[in-house]
Amino acid sequence: MKKYTLHFLILTIVTAIIGFSGLDFIGGSVIRFICLVSGIGLFISCLDSVLLSRRNRKFKKQVGTEKVKSNQGIRNLSNN
Repeated sequence: MKKYTLHFLILTIVTAIIGFSGLDFIGGSVIRFICLVSGIGLFISCLDSVLLSRRNRKFKKQVGTEKVKSNQGIRNLSNN
C-alpha cells in the first residue's frame, strides 16, 4: 500500500480541485465521492507506511541485540 501513496495524493488533489471548485456540473457529486475515497486511501497508505517502518525498526533492533548476545556467549566459551 505504501507504493500507492503518491497516486492517492495526486488523485485526491485533482478531484478536490474539480469537485469543490464551485462549478455546478452533472458529475460533481461523483467527483466529490471519488475525492473522499481517495483521501481515505491516502490516509490509510500513510498510516501503513508509518506503522510498518516502526515495526521494521523495532524488529531490526531485536535481531541486532540477539546477535550481540549470542556472539558474547561464544566468546566467553572460547576464552575459558
